Amino acid sequence: MGEIRVIDSCLTTRNNHLFIENYDTVELVAKYGSPIFVYSERQLRQNVREFREAFARHWPGGRLEVLPASKANWLLAIRRILSEEGAGADIYSPGELHAALKTGVKPDLVSVNGGGKQEDLIEECVKAGVRITVEDIDEPDLINQVAGRLGKKAKIRFRVKPSFPELYRPTDFATEKVSIDIGIQVYKSGIPAQYLPELGQKVLRLPNVELTGLHFHAGRHDASLWYWRGLMKVYAALIVELSKTWGGWRPQEIDIGGGYAIYRDPHNKMGLRKDVVETWLSWPLLQILRLLNPQLRYRLLGKIFHSFTKEPNRQMAPTIAEYGEAAAGTLHRELNRLGFNPDGITLQIEPGRCLFGNAGIHLAKVKKFKKQTKPMPWSWVLTDTTYFFLVGGVYEYQFNHFIFANRTNDPLTNFADIVGHSCYGDRMLPQVHVPDLEEGDIIAMLDMGAYQEVSAGNFNALPRPASLLVNENAVEVIRRAETLEEVFQRDIIPDRLQNKTAGQICQ
Repeated sequence: MGEIRVIDSCLTTRNNHLFIENYDTVELVAKYGSPIFVYSERQLRQNVREFREAFARHWPGGRLEVLPASKANWLLAIRRILSEEGAGADIYSPGELHAALKTGVKPDLVSVNGGGKQEDLIEECVKAGVRITVEDIDEPDLINQVAGRLGKKAKIRFRVKPSFPELYRPTDFATEKVSIDIGIQVYKSGIPAQYLPELGQKVLRLPNVELTGLHFHAGRHDASLWYWRGLMKVYAALIVELSKTWGGWRPQEIDIGGGYAIYRDPHNKMGLRKDVVETWLSWPLLQILRLLNPQLRYRLLGKIFHSFTKEPNRQMAPTIAEYGEAAAGTLHRELNRLGFNPDGITLQIEPGRCLFGNAGIHLAKVKKFKKQTKPMPWSWVLTDTTYFFLVGGVYEYQFNHFIFANRTNDPLTNFADIVGHSCYGDRMLPQVHVPDLEEGDIIAMLDMGAYQEVSAGNFNALPRPASLLVNENAVEVIRRAETLEEVFQRDIIPDRLQNKTAGQICQ
């Protein structure tokens, strides 16, 4: 078989090919076509267990529950695997609630988040017996009314939004350079802390509502352990303050949300801030170079741009075990330090990108390797996929690790943009080194298990790709490729337009 190089527990290279579990990705493309998403069941199960063990280790005296973020990946087969692992679900929409309940998630392990919930969703939540995470100050009254009408008692938690003045580093979420504390404040979700004392006292008197806990989710503003320790110190202080204000109220569960980075951490690694600096430096230079003759100008520009070659992130994020100590460990210590014993309280976490990310890859074929030498040298690797199939990553300026699945050991001798085949810029991986490529070669983009497939769109009327699940025993299609007919199945041409000829339409 030759030398085996391990990339992840589910990814290896063998004989110049990339394997996911024990399956050659080149053979998967030959059999199932491309582009395609491929998920490793083993990696997914391993990630759930690792989160549970790592966080439980630092939460003695209480239960630990993993509620994966459904927004990151709501494919039913993937969700079913999580249910088999005993995981709950963080959901945001009626569709995600449907997916969770359809795939066997226990209702008391479902957290229904999101602001502006309508009465029909609240009624569905109360009937199902799921936790309702409150984000609007008038929401408890509506829940109380609905629950009373149904003759039930709704279980709710407040999603809180404290202030974090000590989190002064720049957030990775914003294109503007603002601090994390400002990024958290301007985000739409959560009940501002100023309303919580009075709101809690009111809710504790409502007859059809039980306040079971508190919920906090800041998201992935920063990959560091410093960030998580800062979050949990403030959260712990708020929990203790509210407990005292509400007459010694004690939560059944404390939810700390998600925001843990994927280990290779592609988030916001497109070099956005670096590019801003380069633009400010390069624009005056471009104006000066206009004084030269065009041939010399383009030749110099080609050399300058080639010096800006990009590489995937080389500074890895903390491990799941390290996040467990920083998040659960800090919260536990701080609660004890403030005189609040957390024994018997359930800790809930809602990992998304870090749980799903490295369980999935995206495979695409090279359609053309296009080059020019004049007026300036440049090359393009045109693939049969598009960043419109990877919209979640585009929004987050992700720069993913990649490998050519049938040339894993080939030297990277060329400089090129890896682009999609939509009629758009579609620069998925700009200015990277690639091997000598031919039509039909296969690129694998790593860490594609979270936010990518579930955000895919149909720009240029392109049908969305299929998804495969691999395990020790089989390769299974868990979402078939979209057909061209399905792309247009929601369209309706009014009767008045149906029978007109081309000439009549032009008139």
